[in-house]
Amino acid sequence: SDLSGLYRFNPRTHEFSFHTENQPNAHGTSFDYWGYHYATDATGGRAYQIIPNDEGGFSKRRLLDHTVRPVPGSDVISSSHLPPSLEGNFVILNVIAFLGAKNYELQYDTRTGFVNGVEKEDLLVSSDLNFRPADLDIGDDGALYVADWANAIIGHMQHNVRDPSRDHEHGRIYRITAPGRPLSEPANVYGKPIAELLELLEDPVNGVRKRARIELSARNTDEVMTAAATWLAQFDATSAADAHHVLEGLWLHQQHNVENRDLLASVLKSPVAHARIAAQRVEMMWDHDSSLIAEAIDRSPHDMSPERLAEQFEEKSEDGLIVVRTVMEQMRYDRPNFAVTAGETVKLRFKNNDFLPHNLLIVPPGEGETVGIAADAMGADGFGAGFIPESSSILAFTDLLNHEAEQIIEFTAPMEPGVYDIICSFPGHRESMNGQMTVLAPEETVNE
Repeated sequence: SDLSGLYRFNPRTHEFSFHTENQPNAHGTSFDYWGYHYATDATGGRAYQIIPNDEGGFSKRRLLDHTVRPVPGSDVISSSHLPPSLEGNFVILNVIAFLGAKNYELQYDTRTGFVNGVEKEDLLVSSDLNFRPADLDIGDDGALYVADWANAIIGHMQHNVRDPSRDHEHGRIYRITAPGRPLSEPANVYGKPIAELLELLEDPVNGVRKRARIELSARNTDEVMTAAATWLAQFDATSAADAHHVLEGLWLHQQHNVENRDLLASVLKSPVAHARIAAQRVEMMWDHDSSLIAEAIDRSPHDMSPERLAEQFEEKSEDGLIVVRTVMEQMRYDRPNFAVTAGETVKLRFKNNDFLPHNLLIVPPGEGETVGIAADAMGADGFGAGFIPESSSILAFTDLLNHEAEQIIEFTAPMEPGVYDIICSFPGHRESMNGQMTVLAPEETVNE
């Protein structure tokens, strides 16, 4: 499929299957301690929880109220070195206006299995306009590592791909530690006996268990299952203290494509709700052929076919209503130029078909760039104000609209005839997303 989203690869069977749709730019996927699954879309900056649906597949639900974009990466913090207040938090990286890392505490509703992120103090903020944090990870030492693209230019639609300002040679990696707290001791997994690797599955740090699982995935399945049975025998499935260890054993069976229904049944009865919810996901995946999940492609809400795109522009301007839309993934208005009569009441409907957020500002002739620069200077504060700067030059404007949102604004056309500038004031958009409103004198309209 050519659908943008999440795909699942099974290295033991080489099966590559569709998991869930995440358009248009699926950047960032992570799991937390109990196996709850999260994903982010870079273009819109939205974050999702990936949850099972009623059809044997997976769907996405909103994880948090997003305030920034674009988001090239995200992850869940798990470290014995970093402060406990950060443990289990969800972090997203942003590279325009707000240059840094947003920090969210995850709150769980075990009745529904839903997780919601609550915004906390920003984890990282930079005033360096070239700071472009693109990825993050917890190292073996427990420190947080952030990869910085470190580029003056961000985006490919509003800047030429051969722009000499693009830096193809440099980047930066930041290492963030907590003063006064000891670094973590790296867990050695390579070549270790299976029994020692199984013990690492008891570690509270997600990264340690992940590396142990990866090493175990390369070992002989029969040997791993035999050792796992011995390891699991020490735990009590009815004990809350052992719940996660038993769940790790279930995940290990799933990883090796070995169905252990007795083990599954015990985790489904776990005293810890998180373990039961995780077991329900395993049960669903064992009960459903993953090939059926691919049928979800046909139900994608974001059909990108030429026929669907054509439908977006079938509507004509209504009587007295000027209709302007954005063009999907082209960073432009479908109707960049229109004319009005001086002094008349103008009604304009703006609809955002694009995945990026956009607005529409009308300013006096030649002042589009000045207002745009003022919007750029708003930095991270611009998100809260829709990147509408305080300026007497702005004659009319819409809100900053997300995908498929629309707004009707009403204003009085200027009395002074001329060609007025139209821009999208989101940083980096106005270079290609601009137009003109021509104000005609009343007699010019009559003569036409």
